[in-house]
Amino acid sequence: MRDLPTGPSLLALAREVLLSDLLPLLPEQHRLEVRLVANSMAIAEREAEAADGLRKAIARELEKLYRWTGEGEEPENLLRCFARDLRVDRFKGSEPQERKAREILWQLTISKLRQANPRCLAANGFR
Repeated sequence: MRDLPTGPSLLALAREVLLSDLLPLLPEQHRLEVRLVANSMAIAEREAEAADGLRKAIARELEKLYRWTGEGEEPENLLRCFARDLRVDRFKGSEPQERKAREILWQLTISKLRQANPRCLAANGFR
């Protein structure tokens, strides 16, 4: 159990103070930098909120793909194995495995975009 307030909520509060209270007090030549810092904080907030759920969801999908039974690779190492196997085309030739690998890769891509650039997704019709 985490202490309150959580890291993401602290980032949101700090970002709000930065943009609402401090930005108006700064000279114009420093405002772009402050907005860049604020955007970085927003990305970090989204990553922190999504990281745990994403890790668990991807781990479950990788366990299914590799049919992990508790022996061999631990779930957290499966992502490394997945990257290696993608590089060497391990899933090519097995249509079900290739389809599953593409689904996992798609999930990872959308999740990363959702964290780093949600406006890109919205602009392209994704929620």
